Amino acid sequence: MDRRLVWVFIVLLLMALARYVAVAFFVHPFADDFSYAVAGMHHDLLPRLLDEYRYWNGRWFSNILVLRGPLVLGMEQGLWLYRVVPVVLMGLTWCGALSLIRAIAPAVERTKALIGASLFLLLYLQIMPDLGEGIYWYTGAVSYQLPGALMLFLCAGWIRVLCADEQVPLRAIVLNALLAAIIAGCNELHMVFMVLLHAAVLVLRWRSNGRTDRSVAIVLVVVVIAAAVMILASGNVGRGGQFPHKHEVLRTIGWGALQTARFLATWILSPALLIVSVLFLSISGWLHERSPLLARAFGLRPWTVIGLLVVPVFIAMALPYWSTGLLGQHRTVNATLLFFLPLWFVLLSAVDLHWLRPSGRPRVPMNARFRAIAYVLLAVVVFATGNGGMVSSDLVSGRLNDFDRTLSQRYELIEEARMHAKNEVHLPKLVTLPIGLRYHDGAADPGQWINRSLANYFQADTMDVWIGEVAKDLTSPLPPR
Repeated sequence: MDRRLVWVFIVLLLMALARYVAVAFFVHPFADDFSYAVAGMHHDLLPRLLDEYRYWNGRWFSNILVLRGPLVLGMEQGLWLYRVVPVVLMGLTWCGALSLIRAIAPAVERTKALIGASLFLLLYLQIMPDLGEGIYWYTGAVSYQLPGALMLFLCAGWIRVLCADEQVPLRAIVLNALLAAIIAGCNELHMVFMVLLHAAVLVLRWRSNGRTDRSVAIVLVVVVIAAAVMILASGNVGRGGQFPHKHEVLRTIGWGALQTARFLATWILSPALLIVSVLFLSISGWLHERSPLLARAFGLRPWTVIGLLVVPVFIAMALPYWSTGLLGQHRTVNATLLFFLPLWFVLLSAVDLHWLRPSGRPRVPMNARFRAIAYVLLAVVVFATGNGGMVSSDLVSGRLNDFDRTLSQRYELIEEARMHAKNEVHLPKLVTLPIGLRYHDGAADPGQWINRSLANYFQADTMDVWIGEVAKDLTSPLPPR
C-alpha cells in the first residue's frame, strides 16, 4: 500500500508540473521584451551595455541576457526559443532545489531527493505572487528567476564547503565566488541579498570558530566589488528621477512592514504549504536520521529562524519603496519566496527540536491512511486553487489557445502591412486573456510605447499601430469560449 501511494504521489507531481510546462508553449513576448530586442538587434552589445549602465541601471550581467534574448533572432526563430526559456528556468530551479536537498541531507535516497525537489518546485510555482513575471516573461525571468535558481546552487555549495572535514578545494571557492558575483549582477535585490548573506556567514563562522573564515571573506570581497559596480552606475540616478516619492523613510518603513506582513501571511496560510508542512513534520524523525543539519536545525533556535525569515522579506518590500516609493512589480516578491521556502522548513525543524519534542507532544501520525488523505488534499489544492487552479482553468477552457491565436494573428497582420508599405495597421483586441498570466497590452494609440516597440520590432518604424481598433477588412476578434 505504501509503495503504491508513493507512485501515485509521483504521478500526481509529474501531472501538476506538466501543466506549467504546457503553459510555456502558449506565452508571447510583451512590453520590455520588444524594446530590448530592438536595442539588441540594432546595436553592438558592448556599446549598448555601456549605454544601459550610463542611462538606466547597473545590472551588468542580466542586461547581457535581455539584450541578447531569443527575439533578437526574429519572431519566427525567436518565439519558440522564448517559450523554451521558462522550461529551462523551471528545470534549473528544480536542479538547484535537488542540489540543496542533497547538500543538507546527503543520506536521503536519490529517489526521495528527486521527489523532494519536485515538490519544492511545485510549491514554489503554486504560491508565487505573479506567475507571469516570475517564469514566463523573459525580461523579468532572466533578471530575477535565474539568479534565484543560481542562489539555490550557491547555498548548496556553501553548505558543502562549511561542513567539509578536510581542506576545501580551491575550485569550490572559485565556483561560489563566480555564482555569487553573477547573482549580484542580475538585479538590485539579489545584490543586497548576496552582500548580507556572505557578511552574515562570515560573522557566524567567526563566532563559532573564533577566527575569520578565509574562503567566506574572499567571496564577500568579490560580492562587494560586484555590488559596487551596480551601485556606482550613473544610470541609477536617471532611472530614480522618474519616481517623486523615492527615499522617504517613513513611507519605506511603514509600507515595507505592511507588505511584509501581507505576503508572509499569504504564504504561511497557503493550503499547499500547510499540507506540505504537516507531511514534513510527519517524517521529521526519518529526516533527522539522515541529516545531522536538520536534526539540530542548523544550530538555530525558532526565534532566530523567524528573524531570518522576516528580514529578507522586509528588505524585498522596503527596497522598491525606498528607490521608487512603490512596491512595483511582484517579481521582487517572487524572488524572495525562494529565500522564504528553504528557511520555512528549517523553522519547522527548529520548532520540532526545541518546542514540540521537549513538550512531549506526540509526533504527527505517518501511517498509510494519513498519507493518502494528505496526498488527496494536496492534489485538490494544487490542481484547483491558487496558481495551479488558474493554470488548469486556462488550459482546459481554451483561453491560452485563443490568446496564442490572437497574438499570432497580430504578427501576421503587421508583416503583411509592412510588405505592402502601409502607413498604419489595425490589430484585433485581446478579448480572451488567460487568468493565470498577466499580459501588458498596447492601446488604441500609435504613440503608446508598447505600440511603438511592436512596430519597431517588425521593422515598421514609420507605421502607426492601433490595438483594439479593428479595420473594416479585418474579421472580428476571437470570441471568448
